[in-house]
Amino acid sequence: MTTEKPEEAMTFGELLALIAEQQRRLTVIENAFASLTFCLDDRASQLLVHNLFLEAQNQNHDTQLQQHFTRLAEEIQRRNGQVPPEAQA
Repeated sequence: MTTEKPEEAMTFGELLALIAEQQRRLTVIENAFASLTFCLDDRASQLLVHNLFLEAQNQNHDTQLQQHFTRLAEEIQRRNGQVPPEAQA
């Protein structure tokens, strides 16, 4: 399927290729975002993680989206050497 002719049907293989490409692009964006947290001071990084955990509890989001927010918050904590909340207990 080409972008010049959006009315054309996409084959299953093309769809899988498009999904795979979008997953790769998303992985790059997630890594870039998590890496940018190294530019934050400790307080700003903690606030970001806290806000991501709040989004993970937002009932307006479906379960999968909540899980993605949680995983991103945990990844940022891991990269910054912060102790996850459950490990503090």
